[in-house]
Formats: sequence, structure tokens, C-alpha cells
Amino acid sequence: MTASNSSLISAEARAVLGEAIRLVFSRWTALQVAVEDQWGGRDSRAKADQFGESILSWFYRSKVQQYKLLSFLSIKP
Repeated sequence: MTASNSSLISAEARAVLGEAIRLVFSRWTALQVAVEDQWGGRDSRAKADQFGESILSWFYRSKVQQYKLLSFLSIKP
């Protein structure tokens, strides 16, 4: 399959993935401590938010072919 992920991810799926990323980040203790203690400077919260957006964008705009992504995500015995 040669289609990119951007044509495969619906707006609803993108919203669900974005919410999942936000949930994981909100429960990631090290990230929350880094933001609270401003390890990234005064704009630590903005940097953490941008990190999440970058991850979402990678999935949404990645040129990786679907079968490669599925292979990467598959659980091997």
C-alpha cells in the first residue's frame, strides 16, 4: 500500500489519538515534574504541549507506509 497515513486517519481518529497522547502525557510523572519544576524554562508547559502536538503530527503526516507502521506496532511472540 502506498498511501500515506494522512489519507488513512479520519478527523475522528485524529481527535481520539490526540486525546490519548494528552492522557499519556498527563500521567507521565517525569514529564509532569519537569513541567512543574520548569526544567525547560518558563515555557516548559508550552514545550510539553508542543511535544505532544509533534507526536500527533508525526502520526498524521508521516510518509511511512501503513504496512510498515502496522509491522512496527505488532506484538511479536
